[in-house]
Amino acid sequence: MKKNALLLVSMFIALSAQGQQKFTLSSAQDYALDHAYGVQIARLEIDRAKQIYRQNLAAGLPQASAQGQYAYNIELASLVADLDNDPSTLEKLTFGTDYQAQGGLVVTQLLFDGSYVVALMAAKVLKNNAALGMEKSKAELRREVAKAYHLALLSEKSVEVLKANVGYLADLAQEMQKLNQAGMVSKADADQMMLNYNNIKNALRYSEGQVNVTKMLLKLQMGFAVDQELLLADDLEDLVVKAAGSSSMADLAFDAKNTVDYMSVANRVEGAKLEVKNEYMQFLPSVAVSYQNNIQYQSQDANIFSDNAIDIPSSLVGASINIPLWSSGGGAASLQQAKIRRDQALIGLTQLEQGLKMQHVSLVNDFHRSVADYLAQKENVELAQRIRDQRRKEYEQGMVSSMDLTQAESQYQEGLQGLFMSAQTALDKQSELEYLMTKQTLK
Repeated sequence: MKKNALLLVSMFIALSAQGQQKFTLSSAQDYALDHAYGVQIARLEIDRAKQIYRQNLAAGLPQASAQGQYAYNIELASLVADLDNDPSTLEKLTFGTDYQAQGGLVVTQLLFDGSYVVALMAAKVLKNNAALGMEKSKAELRREVAKAYHLALLSEKSVEVLKANVGYLADLAQEMQKLNQAGMVSKADADQMMLNYNNIKNALRYSEGQVNVTKMLLKLQMGFAVDQELLLADDLEDLVVKAAGSSSMADLAFDAKNTVDYMSVANRVEGAKLEVKNEYMQFLPSVAVSYQNNIQYQSQDANIFSDNAIDIPSSLVGASINIPLWSSGGGAASLQQAKIRRDQALIGLTQLEQGLKMQHVSLVNDFHRSVADYLAQKENVELAQRIRDQRRKEYEQGMVSSMDLTQAESQYQEGLQGLFMSAQTALDKQSELEYLMTKQTLK
């Protein structure tokens, strides 16, 4: 019996472990890079870019097509002719056969077309854009997963602290009720403490619901099933301490041109430059050659391959050239438009570079300030907790009023909220800085 019981317990533990997974922040980010929906879409975009390149390349390679036709002439066409130079006697002449069929093969080869050359270059830019899009998606994903993880940790920590405070205030409210019944404190003081207790119970109930919401947000960012249990392995304070210790990242030399945002826009600028080249190519001729081989069958029988059928083969080789001569200024206007779009893109790229430099300076400053705020808030919470405990002792000794006790409790609760918010801010600023420094930190 004992062996069977142990076996059942082991099976239950194994099944429970399968139903839930535990993630650190790092492992959650790694999981997201393999399963997140945005990354899956970015991978498909890379595949699409490869197919576009193949499609553009194929346009300059030999093209072949075949065609065929089979016809039954219900009534053959006729002509009227004067065969004996007598206008009064016209002869009706009928040409053709009841059945006819034809088939042909056409092979063409593009020799030169400027737009084709530009199309190949544009396809390469598109491939680069897809690759940069994947890199940008991954960097953004790591940032968003980190923020969602921080929020979920904050929610769990809030519930943990609120539960402890609920127990503390429950004992205090019960004690105040007994003191009121003994005539040692006023009814208003006892009711005030009960009100504080009810308020924190409501806050706890809301925070417990928020834990589920924030975890679902994290699961959605990760590409994790939202109906599957997910556990958080990291501790909020440990992450903040780690962030403060890694502040050397903020001291790295920053190159705006070596960021995923700049590279993505710079690649689009290359596309705008190719548009200008393509407009220039419209002024050049295009040359192609072709070969055609046709055969026609005619017969009085439905079977066109019978011995009575007649086959008429034909073939030709040809070349074509298209030389633009005059477009009444339309081509020049189109070229100028492309140049304007290119210049606009270049201005936008310069503006982005300057904006990224400013963003880096601002993020570094915000990161340092948020870490300092967290350390200050942590010290304030410790002070507020000591004040609260001291006020309770003084209240029990009749040295302070219930208002002083309530004020000390509120001050402690506000300190906790400030601590949590400063922790989230510090971690989120670190995530923003890591995103901006993605290419620099990978050196």
